Amino acid sequence: MNKPERLEESDSTNIADRLARASAGILELRIALTAQAPPISAVELQELQQYESHLDHMVAFFRANGIYLLAEHAQDAVRNVNEAIDRGTQVVADIKQTKAAIKAAAGLLDLAGALLSRNPLAVSDAIKSLRAKPDTAGALNATALNAIAEPPASGS
Repeated sequence: MNKPERLEESDSTNIADRLARASAGILELRIALTAQAPPISAVELQELQQYESHLDHMVAFFRANGIYLLAEHAQDAVRNVNEAIDRGTQVVADIKQTKAAIKAAAGLLDLAGALLSRNPLAVSDAIKSLRAKPDTAGALNATALNAIAEPPASGS
């Protein structure tokens, strides 16, 4: 069974515009036929008015359909924007975490350099700088300090 094709918003709007022009043409015809010397019969005028009314209903239907399709496209666009914002937020969070890890690694390198220099003041300053960081890097630095301060338990 063939699936019916779905109209796009522009197609629906074009059909509505053409039907509106046809309805306007029938109105002009009714006015012209009413003004002519032997006027058209009331039955024929009523039929023309019914055709015009029917076309006007179809115009309203196709315009409403076009608006509905626009709303669907707008909802899709909103979903796409929200997804992009979510992805961007995740990327920013990843960047912040990477930055914090780099800061923690730099602090550990400072501490390692101070330990290698066997300078107690430098070691103290490096430890203080590792503990002083309030951001995510500080949490990573504290974890690193704990690992240094508490050597792993031996399994023997």
